[in-house]
Amino acid sequence: MNNYKLYIITALIWLFIILMVVFSGPPAFGYKNNKEFIQSVNKCADYLDKRIKKEQQIPRKLLLTQAALESNYGRSRYAIEGNNLMGIYQFKNLESGMAPSKNPNAPFRVAKFKSKCHSIEYYINLLNNKDSYKSFRNERELQSKMRINDVNRYFNLLYNYSTNPEYPQLLRKTYKEIVDMGF
Repeated sequence: MNNYKLYIITALIWLFIILMVVFSGPPAFGYKNNKEFIQSVNKCADYLDKRIKKEQQIPRKLLLTQAALESNYGRSRYAIEGNNLMGIYQFKNLESGMAPSKNPNAPFRVAKFKSKCHSIEYYINLLNNKDSYKSFRNERELQSKMRINDVNRYFNLLYNYSTNPEYPQLLRKTYKEIVDMGF
């Protein structure tokens, strides 16, 4: 009888662990400085990478760099009020987004998300599916085949992610900051 009870208890513990893993939501974001912000983005990326194919994962260094740049390390108004870490715009359903404070009549809004991790998930889908990022996807495939991970090669391919013509240079500068932090 004791072995039977032990078996049932062990099975229930394993069932609980499996249910926690399967039904757990995205990790919470908690940060007080740039380094903690990068750690939180990393946790979210780990969570999301478990749910997508390896060939659809965004190179981590690129994801961290864009999140830091687009949200000013999570301190931007859009990151705080709209959980938008990736500077994602929306051109439909304008009433559900955030108007730029300097241009409240802009023909777009900055998207709001349920969580910061959801904004990263949306970004991953955007890079994996939007036609304007095909050159990025081709480069990612090439780097995978060559077994290299050169984040600098991606920066010029994302020139159309931003309206700022200096965007690739801003990515390089932000990437250097992240490397200097030890990531």
